Amino acid sequence: MTTVLYERLADAGQYALWAEAEIDPSISGGGYFVGTFHGAVARSALESAALAVLHRHEPLRSVLRLVEGQLRQCVLPAQEALSFDDSELPCARGDERATVRAWTEQHVRHRRWDLSTEAPLRFHLLRHDTARCSVVFAVHHAGFDGRSKFLVARDFAAHLAAVRAGRAARPTPLTAPATPVAPPEVAEEARAFWRRTVETAEPMALPEGGRPGRRRITSSPTVELDPAAVTALRDTARTLRVSTFTMLLAALIRQLAAYGNSSPLLALASDVSDETTRDVAGLQINVVPVAVEAARTASTEDSVAAARAALSQLARYRRVPFVDLVAGVPGRPLARLGTELGLSFPRPPAGLDLDVPGLRTAWDFFTPNTSATLARTLQIRADWPECRVRLDHRENLMGAEEAEQFLTDFRTAVADLAADRTTSSLATAVADRPATGTGGAPYSCAGTRVGTVLDDDPPHPPRLLPADGHAFTAHGPSGQPLPRSIAGAVHVRFPDGRTLPTGDSGYIAADGGVRLLGPAHGRWICTRNLIDTSAVRRVALTHPWVTGAEVRLEKGRSESAVLTVTGSGPRPPGVRELRAHLRTWLHGSELPGRIRVEPAD
Repeated sequence: MTTVLYERLADAGQYALWAEAEIDPSISGGGYFVGTFHGAVARSALESAALAVLHRHEPLRSVLRLVEGQLRQCVLPAQEALSFDDSELPCARGDERATVRAWTEQHVRHRRWDLSTEAPLRFHLLRHDTARCSVVFAVHHAGFDGRSKFLVARDFAAHLAAVRAGRAARPTPLTAPATPVAPPEVAEEARAFWRRTVETAEPMALPEGGRPGRRRITSSPTVELDPAAVTALRDTARTLRVSTFTMLLAALIRQLAAYGNSSPLLALASDVSDETTRDVAGLQINVVPVAVEAARTASTEDSVAAARAALSQLARYRRVPFVDLVAGVPGRPLARLGTELGLSFPRPPAGLDLDVPGLRTAWDFFTPNTSATLARTLQIRADWPECRVRLDHRENLMGAEEAEQFLTDFRTAVADLAADRTTSSLATAVADRPATGTGGAPYSCAGTRVGTVLDDDPPHPPRLLPADGHAFTAHGPSGQPLPRSIAGAVHVRFPDGRTLPTGDSGYIAADGGVRLLGPAHGRWICTRNLIDTSAVRRVALTHPWVTGAEVRLEKGRSESAVLTVTGSGPRPPGVRELRAHLRTWLHGSELPGRIRVEPAD
């Protein structure tokens, strides 16, 4: 039985992450970073440094437990909170980082946490040989944020140096402070702003191609931006008197405009610590949604102005807790619309000292994580002019090819802005490879067969392949042709040069074919949740009894998405059975509010 030194009511951020872990066990909600040490170092010294870190930072030796219906943060003694194990992991010199990353992928990255018994920091000692080792700091975001890793690494290095020098490593504990929050009038202003803004907000157009039912967070490979383009951006930033981050945000806004978004909502990760809290590890990163104006054609100055306007919202509302903001905008899916795409750019504190006398150290901070707070997160790390980016994303929303495409498109947007171009260089996607073989259903437009539909992998979208001499493109709301994997209105180009809309929506996939999503209008239903009618319909049709499915918005006492299924057979499924079937592919928040079963006559 663990010893609870004292306890306090968990804050809203801890509650949100705890609830996420309880509701969806497939999401581990964690991450890691690594310190590699070259030189002889005893396990006892490393374990003492780990113990000192836990003793100093109260949030890192706490568990979350329900006590009489309330979620409490229960603080444990450091010794009881410590999880420290070791393994042999031989590797050649210079291969430590790659070898450790492969080990963590197997043993750490997707391991689930029991937040009621496990503190949010585990230590794994990996010995490469007698004079080289790595320590993996595995963390859960219920007690750890992007800024905390720098604090923990700094304190671990300092305590390790003290132990090796024969000094005691028993630091003064830092009590978890209250996270700084905005004044009540600013919080109410933010809620009023978002009540107005979310009424007209629509889901963001981003590359599609995920696998339904797979909600795990995964990470793309890291991509380096062109140093020459980054240098040019920094020169422009100095001229315009803005930060390089503002320029990168401007490039992202241009990319989103090329995807057909005119008023996207972005989520920016903001450090809300102050002079009294910045040295304490824990939750002091807030998710701040911002409304962005994105134009397809824009000068550099216009793009920078859009980025500065977004950052002014960030500065004004950054200390309004996201969970409080969502609670203050009832009846609309702000939590979903505001977290479709986020941007994270944590920077180490000034003067960060990670040296340990007698050892050569190397730290790997830019590592994958599985936090599901954001559906997709563009991670940026910089040591100017070097700048690396990565995309963390849910596997049901996009696959590896789509994530790679997103980063390639971002590189293009950065290059466009660096070259002072006013229009995007992103290529339009065209599906023009005709179908081969037999099978499939004919697809017609204007009374002419223009392609073949193959629905051979439900509930994934059916494939549409063009007939000989025909080609398909997807178009955005303003009529512009879209890049690969971006959903829009499907158009067909006939051999005589005519181009007509087909009446369906879809996107040009990585394999060169079209993925059909259903009618060109009415894909999304926004009530308290955000319902993808196309996905719900496709999943419903995989039930063996169901032959027809339709999702509509119905108004009674309140607005609700209603799924109506029809079918034939001796035993129609009940609503509970159908809802359970939908949950095998879709998350509970993605399900319609009501289900209606209507046997065919």
